[in-house]
Amino acid sequence: MSGFLAIDASFTFRLLLPGPEQPLCRELMARWRAEGLALCAPTLWLYDLTSALAKAIHFGVLTAEEAGRALGMAQALEVCLMPPDEAQARSALEWTLRLKRAAAYDSFYLALAGSLGCELWTADRRLANAAGLPWVRVVG
Repeated sequence: MSGFLAIDASFTFRLLLPGPEQPLCRELMARWRAEGLALCAPTLWLYDLTSALAKAIHFGVLTAEEAGRALGMAQALEVCLMPPDEAQARSALEWTLRLKRAAAYDSFYLALAGSLGCELWTADRRLANAAGLPWVRVVG
């Protein structure tokens, strides 16, 4: 196992905002920090998270101020954002085809974790079930 741990935007959303999964997400974060694991994500993590926050504002779940605070907290997590190289892009394409998806966004998280040999933590049960691998972990 590497010194990295990949997280996706759905995990981060649950970590930063009040909800039933937030205490578990915080507990996991504390454990990972104590273990010295470096959090990482593909560069699209920030776009994904911002989009989820904007959607929550649009549907009245969050105020713009709450979303702004969440973005600030996300930056404070010091997630190492990694741009995909050619091998990861090819892996993401393979994952997209394997999962029979029309879009590759989730596949970039899988490709990054696979290339680093680390776990991927998500709150997206559908993604975790579709991947069906022990290193793709779902919170909750």
